Amino acid sequence: MILAVAITSIAMTGCAEKKTFKRSDGTEFTAKPYGWMDKEEGIEGVGYELCTGNIVLSFVFCETVAAPILLTGLELWEPVSYTEPKSEE
Repeated sequence: MILAVAITSIAMTGCAEKKTFKRSDGTEFTAKPYGWMDKEEGIEGVGYELCTGNIVLSFVFCETVAAPILLTGLELWEPVSYTEPKSEE
C-alpha cells in the first residue's frame, strides 16, 4: 500500500516544470510541459527539451506501467526558451 502511494505521488510530480515567458509586446504567458498524449499543448515559438528526469523515473518504475505512461505521456517535453515567431506580412 505504501509503495503504491509513493509511486503515484512520484508519477504525479514529475520533474518537468511550467515556465513563464514574455512576448515582445510585453504580455506574459505560461508554457506547460507536454508529452505524447497531449502533443497539441506545444506552443509555437517555445523551445522544448526532453525531460531526462521523467525518462529515468519511467525506467525505475517501469513495472508499475502507470508511472511511465503518465510521466512520458503528459510531461515528456519541458519548455526552456521562447523565440518570437516571425509574422507574415
